[in-house]
Amino acid sequence: MGKKIKTRIIHTGSEPKKHFGSISDPIYRNSTLVFESYKRFIEAKKNRFILPYYGRISTYSTRSFEKVITSLYKSRHTILTSSGLSAITITLKSLLKCNDQILVTENCYEPVFNFSKLELSRFGIKTTFYPNNFKKLENLISKETKILYVESPSSLNYEVEDLLKITKIAKKNKIITVIDNTWSTFLGCNPLDYNFDIVIESATKYLSGHSDNFLGIITTNSDNLWKKIKKTAVLNGDFVSSESCFNAMKGLKTLEVRMSKHSDNAKKIFDYLNSKNSVEQIIYLPDPKNKNHKLWKKYHKMSNGLITFSLKKKRKIEYFLDKLSLFKIGFSWGGYESLILPLNNLKPSKKLATNSNYWFRIHIGLEDVSDLINDLETAIKNYEK
Repeated sequence: MGKKIKTRIIHTGSEPKKHFGSISDPIYRNSTLVFESYKRFIEAKKNRFILPYYGRISTYSTRSFEKVITSLYKSRHTILTSSGLSAITITLKSLLKCNDQILVTENCYEPVFNFSKLELSRFGIKTTFYPNNFKKLENLISKETKILYVESPSSLNYEVEDLLKITKIAKKNKIITVIDNTWSTFLGCNPLDYNFDIVIESATKYLSGHSDNFLGIITTNSDNLWKKIKKTAVLNGDFVSSESCFNAMKGLKTLEVRMSKHSDNAKKIFDYLNSKNSVEQIIYLPDPKNKNHKLWKKYHKMSNGLITFSLKKKRKIEYFLDKLSLFKIGFSWGGYESLILPLNNLKPSKKLATNSNYWFRIHIGLEDVSDLINDLETAIKNYEK
């Protein structure tokens, strides 16, 4: 019987025999790699995506971490990139050309919206943003549709899409499916199990876990897609530092226990927010009243530390935000510290119809939850005065 995922996270990639008893791999820093013979040089040149060839293409550290991710996702190939966004943009540039169409979820990460509208359009690639509605989605598909891009759950309003229905539609129309799986990580969901062609994850967030690292992951079972994307990454000069892989590997080892703690803290914060009259709406997937709850339970094994909520617009927003001391205003999420981000909209492709509330996304960190509740209570009381 195979080892459980918690055990595999700890032991996958550790090779003490190879590294003089060291549990952790050393960091291999190199730009130039030397070859012991002309024959080895030619061999490496022909197989430069697999064999050591040049530091920008790969180092021992990057290849080692790629193998770890491939093992944990149970995929065939993994490509590392310099950030989560570069993993997305490199993938799309690899697989799209002039006059192609890409269908992108309305709930996409805002930089993906910007890339699609500002960059892909420059090369004659049409982006259509689809709603979470299968009849409407099918009506948007054309002969030019080459990619269906999904983010589920999304990073602001946590809408969940029916993954098997998505891939069924795509397979029928011979469309490549790409999904951003950062919300769940491989621990919560493996979209490859639901027939997705390409899975992307920003290891900047939960996987690294310390707000000090940038790294993107692309993983797939397709030899053909892997070669196309890897070639584009190399041609674009995308570079992954060995230090980034080392930091991600350290974060990976505690990922499961951190995710559990984030989730536990988030449940208590949700219960607190639910008791406050000034809080108008709360978006939290483990809430049975959430419209996406059942679908989320169908595909996802665990939650995380993300909650989006709104305050009734009574006072200036500063009376709430500037009174917080533990929840820091900042982008991203997945680190050990709690964050809060004011939102102008919940879907980058659609502006809020009304602006009667103040919206916030909070990432609940690993602090003592009673201190976090007291922090919110102080700020809300100040706002209500």
